[in-house]
Amino acid sequence: MMKINQLKFGVYLSYVSLLVTNITNLILTPFIMRNLGQSEYGLYMLIGALVGYIAVLDFGLGNATIRFVAKFRAEHDKKGEENFLFSTFLLYSILSFVLLVIGAVLFINLDTIFGNSLTLNEIKLAKVMFFILVINLALTLPMNLFTGIITAYEKFVFPRVLTISRTLIRASVILILLSLGYKAVAIVMVDAILNISLMLLNMAYAFLKLKIRIRSHSFDKSIFKEIFSYSSLIFISVVVDQIYWRIGHMVLGVLASTSEVAIFATGMVFGQYFITFSTAISGVFLPRITKMVVNDASGEELTDLLIKTGRLQFLILGFILGGFILFGKRFILLWAGPEYGSSWLISLLVMIPLMVVLTQTIGISILQAKNMHGFRAVAYLCISIVNVFISIFLAKLYGSMGAAVGTTLSLVFGNIVAMNIYYHYKVKLNITRFFKELLSGLFLSLIGAITIGAALLVIPGTSWVSLIIQCILFSILYVLMMWFFGMNVYEKKLFSNEFRKVKKKSERSDTVPMGD
Repeated sequence: MMKINQLKFGVYLSYVSLLVTNITNLILTPFIMRNLGQSEYGLYMLIGALVGYIAVLDFGLGNATIRFVAKFRAEHDKKGEENFLFSTFLLYSILSFVLLVIGAVLFINLDTIFGNSLTLNEIKLAKVMFFILVINLALTLPMNLFTGIITAYEKFVFPRVLTISRTLIRASVILILLSLGYKAVAIVMVDAILNISLMLLNMAYAFLKLKIRIRSHSFDKSIFKEIFSYSSLIFISVVVDQIYWRIGHMVLGVLASTSEVAIFATGMVFGQYFITFSTAISGVFLPRITKMVVNDASGEELTDLLIKTGRLQFLILGFILGGFILFGKRFILLWAGPEYGSSWLISLLVMIPLMVVLTQTIGISILQAKNMHGFRAVAYLCISIVNVFISIFLAKLYGSMGAAVGTTLSLVFGNIVAMNIYYHYKVKLNITRFFKELLSGLFLSLIGAITIGAALLVIPGTSWVSLIIQCILFSILYVLMMWFFGMNVYEKKLFSNEFRKVKKKSERSDTVPMGD
């Protein structure tokens, strides 16, 4: 019963976390932009992208920890779990040292890498931020083990409460520091301190609450082989994701300017927001899917789960995409300023294909649970390499817009075409049924909401007030369209039950007598 509650509240807290994080970032980001200026903001995003490539030295061990610990728990093999954790912690420590070496090499060569696009002052500032971020990564990398353990134990409430707390603390501290005149280095320091604190708390929870033990019972070469065979493919996927979402930052940072990086990064930020709303559901299902696979669940049973979660994701993502198509440009102009106007089109270029990709995020967890993620890693790697060359070519001609087109083409051919063929024929998921049931009612309802919602654009005004009014009216329209034409019986019952629960809790709280 407790596991079910953890899963249920884990999903709820995921959305609370996303809501808090996204609202906080929507308020905080323009404040950062205006206080840093377009050039320093672009530099801040550029160095973050560069360090992101070093961060992939996690080597996929975080996902491996979730899968293998969940597997050992399903098999009630405590000794195997402890031995696995010891081996993984040893690997993490080695990777942390390698990270420091690579970081040192890049630090020495930052002048050469960005000498043609950054000024001397920008390079000096870049080195300070880069140094802080690399040290932070080296310290926190081994602690990722404990985050994976907590997820594998299906304890979702604690880490999500921590994430929400970190978000609120970070926003408050950064607002104060920027108001006092501090700049990008202060933001980097705050992030480093909070990351280390969060990891230490996760480690304490794993040892004290979950009573995990990290012990070497025997030296087994096969366990290292098994870890690498699984995590190396995850590693390739993470590298590919970095290329997908950060190659534009690097290409523009080398070939163009920090201002172009800022415009591109702002557009991609909304793509990242879009992604996080889908992973809130799928992120808590890997341990459960692993158990289904261990118990030989059929392809149709896994397809049922894919459809169920995919439709729920479509309901949420469709609302975001529809609103962004209609009001996104006005929002960005008010939010970031007129110099970021082209960021809206960059966002749309990636959000539209992502609409398809993100309804299938459970599919990635199924691949990981089945240990069949090799094809995805190889296919994405090939597409991402092509993406690098396309982005370089198009960025030279069209700047930030060209880099965005390169990412879009990668999403279409890699994430949509190649993966759905593989899901259907190799993983034995019924993709034909998935799309038929996913689009049944939902797609036409979304198109209808956007078409009718376009009439709201005639409401006069260019202020935040008029924009909020338009968004509220579109929200009502979207809910009505989905309720009457898009949602099936299960989804209506799901939302109705949750609404009734909230209503009952509210009524009970209203009837509680006040104390003296």
